[in-house]
Amino acid sequence: MTKKTNLLVKNVFLALLFIILIVTLIVIEFFNVHLFENSLASSMFENSILRFLGGVIFMVILFRLGFSKLFKFNKTLTPLILIIPALIISVNNFPISAYFNGRTSLNEPIYTIYIFALECISIGFFEEIIFRGLLLTLFLQKLPKSRKGVFGAIVLSSAVFGFIHALNLFSGASLGNTFLQIGYSFLIGMMWAVMYLKTKNIWLVMILHATYNFFGLVMFQLGDVVNRYDSITVFITVILSITVTMYSIQLFYTLHNEEESKIKVDIAL
Repeated sequence: MTKKTNLLVKNVFLALLFIILIVTLIVIEFFNVHLFENSLASSMFENSILRFLGGVIFMVILFRLGFSKLFKFNKTLTPLILIIPALIISVNNFPISAYFNGRTSLNEPIYTIYIFALECISIGFFEEIIFRGLLLTLFLQKLPKSRKGVFGAIVLSSAVFGFIHALNLFSGASLGNTFLQIGYSFLIGMMWAVMYLKTKNIWLVMILHATYNFFGLVMFQLGDVVNRYDSITVFITVILSITVTMYSIQLFYTLHNEEESKIKVDIAL
């Protein structure tokens, strides 16, 4: 089989995959598919499928644009160690103090926790491909190859990520809560961007995104929480936020220094 034939087969396969994904999205969107008696479970599962399919569509697009390296999985242990502080932030997003002091309750069936976890994974998969995979990469390509340029790319991609949450206003969220979500989404987006650039592993950042959403929303989505932000929670959150922010800044500077060293080595060679 010639190189031209291989390319044609590959293009036909990608085109068919794209068409199948689009048709599936349309079917799910316009036909009511109730797989569970629980309406919330059905809604979460449907949303998960939509996001997974949407993410795959963007993956196909990125592959066609020549960005297949974005999805290469780095198997070394170092990236896993590097994201531990960010993972702690994700876990701390759970109302730990309220849970252990009996101020939380689960109102939905146990199995909905697993479906909610699936939904969080789908959100992390879909949104990280767009915001850290596509947008951050495009900004990095357009802005100067300098520390200011990299910082600008991080800020711009995180700003878009933050402001996209303004759409929550259309789903009934209050103005105050929406602005608060825009703010912390912007900040958390910057941290994830640094983690992604440092580890060069978008899959790990998807995990950070999924766990942050899961721990932060599971009890609110499926139950009730009373007095989430008690004094202990606020104190621990502030300390962790300051510590991980300093850690992220340090990672950013070492990231740029590493790139400069590579450039110097290449010039010397």
